[in-house]
Amino acid sequence: MTQQSPIAQTLKTVTAEIIDLFTLDITVLLPPGSMDQAIYRFCNWTQVGGADVIYQGDTYIALPMQAEGFSLTGSGQLARPIITFSNIGLAISGLTNTYDDFVGATISRVRTMTTYLDGAPAADPDAYWGPDEWIVEQKSSENKLAISFQLAVAFDLEGQTLPGRRLLREQCQWIYRGAIGCQYAGASYWNTNDISVGTLAQDACGKRLSSCQLRFGSGSRLPFGGFPGLRDTQG
Repeated sequence: MTQQSPIAQTLKTVTAEIIDLFTLDITVLLPPGSMDQAIYRFCNWTQVGGADVIYQGDTYIALPMQAEGFSLTGSGQLARPIITFSNIGLAISGLTNTYDDFVGATISRVRTMTTYLDGAPAADPDAYWGPDEWIVEQKSSENKLAISFQLAVAFDLEGQTLPGRRLLREQCQWIYRGAIGCQYAGASYWNTNDISVGTLAQDACGKRLSSCQLRFGSGSRLPFGGFPGLRDTQG
């Protein structure tokens, strides 16, 4: 199925309500091998009458929250949204204390109509706006009642430079078997010298292009984290 804008619903005399569905992904904040929960889905308590909702098979927990500043303008200034959660019981504080105030985590938002939610007569998993993706830039305020986070688009983070990582020709910079970049999950193992070994405990990447070719195949598209096409123009 192909995503389609829910515009037809908005043209009716009596329209259903638009609902914002958020996904928080803290994968980048988890230590390697962690089994902690990485994905949190939530929606605004007031939009759904305090009830959890299901869309595209995923459950979005209803939370007392406020999200503002998502509107885009033609002034050239990028939006810097603020999301504020109720902090009663300090549940959110507990998570931020464990996971670096969520700084660097990704928050995405899709918007759909209540008539398209799973279980509704006109349920449609392909009718939505988005997703819009943001990075948690900082925890902007916190007390016993509420906790707020400022978001930014990925390329608008203060101090971000281009390129975002060093340009090394012969050395891969990805975390081996990581969630980003490498993602190798095969059952064939080699050590750092590209010699075949028998167990996962002995498995270690040599970070060379040849190491990548062993794992993914020399004829395949490689996720090599180096830049083998670089040439020295200075000497």
